[in-house]
Amino acid sequence: MRKVFFYMLVSADGYFEGPNHDISWHNVDDEFNRFAVEMLRGADLFIYGRRMYQLMEGFWPGAAKDPSLSEENKEIAHMINTTPKIVVSRTLKSAEEAENWKNVRLAHEFDADEVRRIKAQPGKNIWVGGSELACSFVKEGLIDEFWLMVNPVILGKGTPVLGGLGRKLDLKLIKTRQFKSGNVLNCYRPA
Repeated sequence: MRKVFFYMLVSADGYFEGPNHDISWHNVDDEFNRFAVEMLRGADLFIYGRRMYQLMEGFWPGAAKDPSLSEENKEIAHMINTTPKIVVSRTLKSAEEAENWKNVRLAHEFDADEVRRIKAQPGKNIWVGGSELACSFVKEGLIDEFWLMVNPVILGKGTPVLGGLGRKLDLKLIKTRQFKSGNVLNCYRPA
């Protein structure tokens, strides 16, 4: 059975974005990019909420054409741009493929039964991107692991990770990884 992972960069005080959707504080370097390559190699489906999808679509297709990108970033761009993607959005009218943006499907509603069917199929990991969408997955018991990359910054305000969950969720720490940049990856399973 495939696993569903929720991965998010967060501040030390639990925000995934600052005011006005600011993510300029994300602590990304070569070591982080090598980690991202490893992580993405283990996935064969991304399921995004609308905002996460638009962030990814707005950056990675163009980045794939940037000759100044590092080898890791080129590989990240290739994997993100070509790996199958489902965007779950009630407001998007379409999710279009383009030269450097392939394998996109739009779903207007979150369908827990479809996710269960996908999980039961052979394949690699499934990554969920987007805090609001992840709350829907959590409510249905569909997240196998939570990977939170804690950045060494306190924002003071912003959008809390899984803020829409509205209930307590006990987690069990299964591994950590410290990065030279000060980032710390905490991996959890539901308790």
